[in-house]
Amino acid sequence: MKSLFNAENWLWKPLGTLGDFVMLSLLWTLFSLPVVTLGPASAALYDAAVHSIRRGEDTVLARFFSTFKNELREGVLAALAVLAVCAPLFLIPLFVLRRGEGLPYLLVIWMLLLGFFLLCFLCWLWPLLSRFTMRTGPLLLTSLKLAFGHILRSAAMALLWGAALYLGFRFLAPLIVCPALAAWLSTYLVEPVFQKYEEN
Repeated sequence: MKSLFNAENWLWKPLGTLGDFVMLSLLWTLFSLPVVTLGPASAALYDAAVHSIRRGEDTVLARFFSTFKNELREGVLAALAVLAVCAPLFLIPLFVLRRGEGLPYLLVIWMLLLGFFLLCFLCWLWPLLSRFTMRTGPLLLTSLKLAFGHILRSAAMALLWGAALYLGFRFLAPLIVCPALAAWLSTYLVEPVFQKYEEN
């Protein structure tokens, strides 16, 4: 009977991990709502996925709030820079499509490709922000280099995040677990690359 209430029990350990996934996903969703805080929220999501869920070094709450606070300034600046560059690239084709001018299929393909490459870039941007101390310019440039330098990893993460976001926003219920699950799975693609830089 004593073993039933042991925290390391076969039943409680997976339930505790599931609880961490749910808490982390809800925190990320809540803190991303203002849009401009998407950067620090995503950096905190990745950092908590690595250190709390994968390595068990800290609690999800402590890690998330600590990283969010530390990366707030650079994260907001990076998010604003990405929005400033990408908004026209998405809004102009949308405007043209609404007016019924141009070639709709080409514009849709353009937007899908742009969205895919944007996800590839963002999959490196927020983990970099959580791990390394950089100003906004070098942070954006390094993310771009990593996105194209590790294109297969980038593509896998973009597909992973695309699926997680689609499921979350299409059905809402998966939002309680998909963001943290995607971040946790991403750690297995990002961390081997980061280890090479940390060893140098």
